Amino acid sequence: MWRGASTAAWCTCLALLAASAGCSWAGARKGAAGAPLTAEQAARVQAIGEQAQAALDRQDLEQARLALLQLVAITPASSEAQQRLGKVLQLQGRLGEAEACFRRALELDPDYVTALVGLGTIEAARGDTASALKRLDTAIEIEPHDAEARFASASILESIGRTDEALAGYFRTIELNPLQAEASRRIGAIQLARDQPDQALARLDQAVELAPASGEAHLLRGQAHLILRHNAEALADLRAATTLLPDRPEVHYQLALAFEAAQKKPEAIAAAEKALRLAPDYADARDLSQRLRR
Repeated sequence: MWRGASTAAWCTCLALLAASAGCSWAGARKGAAGAPLTAEQAARVQAIGEQAQAALDRQDLEQARLALLQLVAITPASSEAQQRLGKVLQLQGRLGEAEACFRRALELDPDYVTALVGLGTIEAARGDTASALKRLDTAIEIEPHDAEARFASASILESIGRTDEALAGYFRTIELNPLQAEASRRIGAIQLARDQPDQALARLDQAVELAPASGEAHLLRGQAHLILRHNAEALADLRAATTLLPDRPEVHYQLALAFEAAQKKPEAIAAAEKALRLAPDYADARDLSQRLRR
């Protein structure tokens, strides 16, 4: 992780990577090819590329990296190979190496949108949000229909408090890619923070449908249900969230609130105490536990 990077900026980078992890190579292009490949070399390049994609699909980032190092060695003038290696290095948290790959890809192909997005998210991770947004604006200008660039820009805007612009970016992302679960989740989170639980619930239903294993989506939807006094639904979502995010004290605290709303006092006490075990200084959980025991 970059020294001096803010927690918010680093979390933004992680969110961007989470949204793209496990996907195919969006925005792939050949770039400058250099010397023509022999038939044997071309077959080898294709096989290595397929190996790298298969490794990424099963979330074996190290095997993907090793395969892509071979690809870069065979085709050093391929912007696609550089970008693909950069993306895997970024997913591994090797941001300096990833940045070098993205910059090399852009030297070979200055209009390579996916490399611009990768470099922009790295700049955001080290806290240089102004440069990151400028780079992403360039990517969007080159390719206005690129959902990844729109999402990346919206995530950075949200991290610096420009939530109106972030919402517009997330909505545009969904227009371009209706299957982008993370964009729906982020819209729901902003709407929930704005005390708009009905609107948030509609987006969070979509997020959970698209990503049922997302603990964050279940947590937020559970909170929306709780605010709307949908006690049974809140309990179902928050129970799922505690299974998916068992070490997060605030999840157990929210579950305790849901149990309290459902008039299940023993279960509420147990959930509040679980939150306190995970975070002994958690004042809200302590106050809730004491209130429930009176």
